[in-house]
Amino acid sequence: MKFKYLFFISVLFISAVSCKQKSTDQIKNNTVHDINLEKLNAPQSAVKVADSIMYITNVKNPDSASAYYMNQWLSGVKTQDLANKIFQAVYDKRLKAYNYITGKEMSIKEVKELENEFSRKDIGQILFTEDWYFDEKKLKMYKQVNSIMLAYFRYDDDGNLLGNKAGIRVYLNGTKPMRGAQDY
Repeated sequence: MKFKYLFFISVLFISAVSCKQKSTDQIKNNTVHDINLEKLNAPQSAVKVADSIMYITNVKNPDSASAYYMNQWLSGVKTQDLANKIFQAVYDKRLKAYNYITGKEMSIKEVKELENEFSRKDIGQILFTEDWYFDEKKLKMYKQVNSIMLAYFRYDDDGNLLGNKAGIRVYLNGTKPMRGAQDY
């Protein structure tokens, strides 16, 4: 009986270790994995502490001469994967693309023209519009991303940064399009 019990415990331990390894391998291989929705969805006890906050984050170092400075900070960013998914959703008509400057909806033709002019590998910044929530009971912070705007870095022929160019903006979570940047 003691042998059966130890055998059973050993099988459970080996199963747990192999499941943990599989999960780690899935993350390394960039495969889909389950999302803990509790960590993403703000509970009723969370209160909104920021409404439609906007901020830009660099997802690529604009100065290749000092790339070492941000390499560690940006090592987990998969900007091109995100851009590919967003553009595909636009082309599949699951998301609508908007012009960041005017706030007007873009046609598929306009999106393709933008893609002919700029490469996804040159996306250097992302503008997020988010709502932030704080749960005082659990001491947890939650975010809801409402829009994403992809911005391209522009370079001259010698590789010097000229500035950025606003790309497409998409809205998530049923949020409505905002005014264009020219209206602010």
